[in-house]
Amino acid sequence: MKVQIIKSGDNCWYKGLEGKEFVVQSESKKGGKGKYVVRIPKELRYLMNGYIYGWVDKEDCIQI
Repeated sequence: MKVQIIKSGDNCWYKGLEGKEFVVQSESKKGGKGKYVVRIPKELRYLMNGYIYGWVDKEDCIQI
C-alpha cells in the first residue's frame, strides 16, 4: 500500500513533503496508534537521522 502526504505539523519529520508518496510497511499497533510505519527513501533519511522507517499520522495522509 502507498500513502501520499497531504498535510504536516510543525514538529513532524515530514514537514514540507506534501504530495510525496511513501510505501507503508505496517500499521503501528503499540505506542503509535493511528499511525503508519513508512519506508523512507535514501535521499530523505537525513530527516530521521538515518533511520529507514518513520511514522506518519493517518490523518496527515491519504491511501493511493
